[in-house]
Amino acid sequence: MPNLKNLWKKFTDLFKQGLSPKSLALSLVISILVSIFPLFGISTIVLVCITVPFKLNLPIMIAVSYIAEPVKLLFLIPFIKLGATIFNTEHTLLTLEAIKTSFDISFLNTLKALSFELLCGFVGWLIAAVPLAVVAYFILKLILTYLYKLKNKPL
Repeated sequence: MPNLKNLWKKFTDLFKQGLSPKSLALSLVISILVSIFPLFGISTIVLVCITVPFKLNLPIMIAVSYIAEPVKLLFLIPFIKLGATIFNTEHTLLTLEAIKTSFDISFLNTLKALSFELLCGFVGWLIAAVPLAVVAYFILKLILTYLYKLKNKPL
């Protein structure tokens, strides 16, 4: 198991790769935001489409995305419930097992059967996750800027 000093060195080595605190913060926040989007199987494609025009670090984004992907399961039902509350409607009875089973059987039929729930999930994600990501970006940028200055401070 790597010790904290090795982890810190790996983290600070990211700045040696030409990553600014701004681009690193943006890479981390966008990858987490895309990872918890309530639709399965699109994270990597979306990350590539975002990375190219903004010239962000794709390997870091994909690594963070893979780490954050399981969090999607924790947020899927709350996002759907939040969206259903926004639309002031009830949705079909949803359980995590029903969603997983449905996706295992047929992706397209699941999209048809759960399209309104997916819309509710998207709205819930948009209302909850996007504003939090904006706040997280600015906080993370401040922290990374401080660490960057600390790392590059002459002795």
